[in-house]
Amino acid sequence: MSLLPCPPSLADGEDDDGSGNHSPPAPPLSINPPAITSSSSRIPPGPVKLTARTCLYEICAQGHWNRPVFDCCNEEGPSNHRSFTYKVSIEIKEGSNSNLVVECIGKPKLSKKSAADSAAEGVLWYLVHLGYPKKPNRYMKLR
Repeated sequence: MSLLPCPPSLADGEDDDGSGNHSPPAPPLSINPPAITSSSSRIPPGPVKLTARTCLYEICAQGHWNRPVFDCCNEEGPSNHRSFTYKVSIEIKEGSNSNLVVECIGKPKLSKKSAADSAAEGVLWYLVHLGYPKKPNRYMKLR
């Protein structure tokens, strides 16, 4: 990285307008900003924290099921302190004849995202107890 030199009058602490006002010298300007290398933009290895909604979408994709359907079934409270309750439903297809619909209503939460995650956690709990996902997924850790 190369830097531009400071003008001699500012480097000596003198002002260039002759008014007697002394201001600190300006920092040198950079001609070449530091380049972003590919090593600094990589995602660090290790466990990745996924939301319950993401895990549910992945399980549905692995099983070749339809995507989960999230519905806001209740909004309560004043506009500055509203709570949301979400319901999620998925359809599990096994074979040509058997379909199972799983629905779960989450706890009321102050944000729509966390309310949807609460509902998804309930479905994930149920799916784990049914023995899903059938294939191990290295990114997912369920409680």
